Amino acid sequence: RANPFSPLWWRYLLLTGVALGLVLSSKWVGLFAVALVGFYTLAELYEMFCNVHMPVRTYARHWVARIVALIVIPLFIYALTFKMHFAILNRYHNSANFMPVGFQVRLRGNPLARQPYDVQTGSYVRLQSNDPGAGYLHSHDHKYPAGSQRQQITGYGYADQNNFWSISRRMAAGTFKTPDDVSTTAAPIAGPIQDGDLVSMLHNVTNTYLYADFKFTAPMSGKYAEVSAVSVDSDDARSPNMMWVVEIVNPEKRMKDGRIHPLGTPIRLRNLVNGCMLMSTGERLDKDWGWGQSEMACEAASKPGRKHLWTIERHVNKNLKATNMGQHMSSSFLRDFAVLNKHMWLTNNALIPDHDKHNVLESDPVSWPFMVYPMRMVGWDNKSIKYLEIGNPLLWWGSATVCLLFPIQLLYWLVRWQRGSMAHWRAGEFREYIDGAMMLWGGWALHYLPFFLMGRVTYLHHYLPALFFGILLLVYQIYHASIWYLKERGVRRVLYTSVAAVAFVFWWFSPLTYGWDKPITQLKGMQWTSSWPVYEDRFEL
Repeated sequence: RANPFSPLWWRYLLLTGVALGLVLSSKWVGLFAVALVGFYTLAELYEMFCNVHMPVRTYARHWVARIVALIVIPLFIYALTFKMHFAILNRYHNSANFMPVGFQVRLRGNPLARQPYDVQTGSYVRLQSNDPGAGYLHSHDHKYPAGSQRQQITGYGYADQNNFWSISRRMAAGTFKTPDDVSTTAAPIAGPIQDGDLVSMLHNVTNTYLYADFKFTAPMSGKYAEVSAVSVDSDDARSPNMMWVVEIVNPEKRMKDGRIHPLGTPIRLRNLVNGCMLMSTGERLDKDWGWGQSEMACEAASKPGRKHLWTIERHVNKNLKATNMGQHMSSSFLRDFAVLNKHMWLTNNALIPDHDKHNVLESDPVSWPFMVYPMRMVGWDNKSIKYLEIGNPLLWWGSATVCLLFPIQLLYWLVRWQRGSMAHWRAGEFREYIDGAMMLWGGWALHYLPFFLMGRVTYLHHYLPALFFGILLLVYQIYHASIWYLKERGVRRVLYTSVAAVAFVFWWFSPLTYGWDKPITQLKGMQWTSSWPVYEDRFEL
C-alpha cells in the first residue's frame, strides 16, 4: 500500500483477484469473500478520494487497476472453470436435460443426437421450455383442485412418458384467420409442419388435448388463462380452444427453411381463440396436489419472452429416417454458462426446510457459533463406524466469544480515540490494529449473518467459512492482548500454552472425527454439553 503500482503491489493485487476467482469457483459462499474485499476496496478508494493532494489521473489508475484485478480476473477464472467443466464432463446423462439442446446434442452418447429432421403430422414430440428450470410440457391423470378442475398441465424437469405429445397439422398457414374458418372435426393434414400452421397437441398417455380456458386463471399465479387437458371424447375436444398456431422464433442458421425441426427451431404456441401464448409462469404448483411441478398458463403478452418459447427436444416418428442433428446445431458457451448458473440458483433456492417435522441433520444459524448441536454423520448403532461433525470446542467457543464481543470492544476504543486518550499507542499502531481486526470480523459477519435471512435448509457445516475468520480473529486478539500487557517471555508462554491446549482437545475428540467403531459408551468424557448427541440424541425419533 505504501508503494502503489510497484511490481510487488501489482503482484499482491493480482493474486488477490486470482484467489477471489478460485474461492468463487469452489462454492457460491465465496461471494461473501468477494463482498468483503469489495467493501474494503471501496473504503480504500473513498479514503483516496478525500485526499485532495492525489492527482485525478492517479486516482483513476487506482480504479482501473482494481476493476481489472478484482472484478475482471475473478469473473474470467469463474467462467474458465465452467469451460473446463464442460470439456471434461462430456458424456450424456439425463441430469443435463435442463441445459440448452445445442449443448446436449454435443454430449457423447446423447440419444438426441440422432432423430428425424422434419416434424410431421403424427410425430411424437417432447417440448422443453426455454425458461430455465421450467422443464418439459407435461400432463398426468390428476385434476386441478379448483378452477376448471380438468386434468393438469405442468412442467416436469425429468424425462418421462407423460412428456410426449402427438402433434397434428390441422390447417396450413394462410388458410385461416378466425376460429370460424376452422373445422375442429376435419382430418389432420399429412406432411411437414411449417411456420404459421394450425396444430393440435394430443397427450400420448392420457389421450387428451392441450386446451386453453379463458374463464379460469392459472392456480398459483392467478393472472393468466388456465391451460388444461381435455379428453378426445369430450365436447371440449371440438372447441377451437384446443387449436394452436405454431410460430418459429430465431431458428438455427441451418434450419431457416420455414419448417419445424427438433432442437433448432424454438417455437411459440399461440391459441387460436384469443391469441394467448403457452408459457411457463415461473411459479411452482402446490406439493400436495401438483408435486411442486412448474405451473403452465396462457398469456396474451404484447412482448413475448423466453418463458413463451418451446423447443422440440425429442422427436419420434417411425416412418421417418433419423439424421445426425449435430450437423445442424450450434452452441454458445455464454448461453450454456448462464443457463447452468440460473439452474444452480433455482436448485439451491428449492432446498427449503419442512417446518412441520424435525430433521436431525438440519440446524439453525443461532446454534452454530457455540456448536450447540454437532451433527451425526452416520448411524449410531454399536456395529457402525460413528462420525460426529464436531469441531474443536476451544476454537469454536473462543472464536464465537471474541466475534460477539468485538463490536463492544470497537465502540470502547473509538470512544477513547475520540476523547484523545490513546497516548500509549505508537503512531499508526491503532489504525493498523483496527484495520486488521475489522477485516477479520467483517469476514466472520459476512459469512455468518446472511444465513439468518436465507429461506433454504441450513446445516452446521455452513458455518465453517465464518469459523475460519473467527479463528483468525481469536488468534489476532490473543496476540495483540499478549504484546500489550505481557513481556516477551509471557507472550511465548501464551503461545505455547494455547497451541498445547488446542492440540490436546483435538486429540481428545479425534475418535469422533476419524471414526469410532466400538460401542459409544466405551468412549468416555465426550459429553461436554447436554445438547451434544454423543451418547443420546434427544431429537432422534
